[in-house]
Amino acid sequence: MISSNLKAIAKRSRFIHSSYKIIRDIHDLPPKKLLNVGELRAVFQVLPNTMLPLPRLFDAYGAIVTANHEQLAGDIVECGVWNGGCVGLMALANMRHPGPKRKFHLFDSFEGLPQPSSSDADMISGFNESNPGGKLRDDGQTELVSIGACVGLPEKKVEEFLVEHLGLPRDNFVFHVGWFQQTIPGTLSSLDKIAVLRLDGDYYESTKVCLDGLYDHVVKDGFIIIDDYGTFQGCKKAVDEFLISNDIKPEIHYSDSDCIYFRKP
Repeated sequence: MISSNLKAIAKRSRFIHSSYKIIRDIHDLPPKKLLNVGELRAVFQVLPNTMLPLPRLFDAYGAIVTANHEQLAGDIVECGVWNGGCVGLMALANMRHPGPKRKFHLFDSFEGLPQPSSSDADMISGFNESNPGGKLRDDGQTELVSIGACVGLPEKKVEEFLVEHLGLPRDNFVFHVGWFQQTIPGTLSSLDKIAVLRLDGDYYESTKVCLDGLYDHVVKDGFIIIDDYGTFQGCKKAVDEFLISNDIKPEIHYSDSDCIYFRKP
């Protein structure tokens, strides 16, 4: 009860909310991270708008810094935006550690998650309980609809957070609103090179369509971040199948037990 009350109080203030999350998760960070005041400040700014733990945020920030330092060409793509915290952090890193000129592409339904498929075995029981009579998404025969899970801010509120709260240029961001299965195929002709690709779609199909459609656009040594690899069976299955079928053998790193990242060989 006390913990719940503290959380409720914290969420009424961005400053208190961010401070609470920093104090709660600080033990997960190496001490040297706390010495980089600029990086810590950027993470602090976005904490109320992300569910990600600190190690994943610092690694996402570091991916942008490294890509810019190495002058990797290409844009930054995030599939699964929620409230814009992580993409906002990556944009702050890009602004404070300049590199090649980039756009940030934000792919999200802005309606939360659709129904899972039979490849998301660990999600099915929860889906059935919350959606009696609902149909799984299999073989493309069932229309994608929001199931009311992981619903974040609407597009305009995310834009407001990025531009007005973080002070980032509006022209840096391109919003692709809709299900990945619909937006990614229609974007490929206008999306050229990718320096950092971050996937946070939870499900098998959501992860698969992003890898199938976007991986080839990632430049050599570009970063691929998979947020849900250790969390959801469907996501892991999609990643493992993709790497095996394409004979890709990257050096995989773990931000924590759930999130992995690697550089394109």
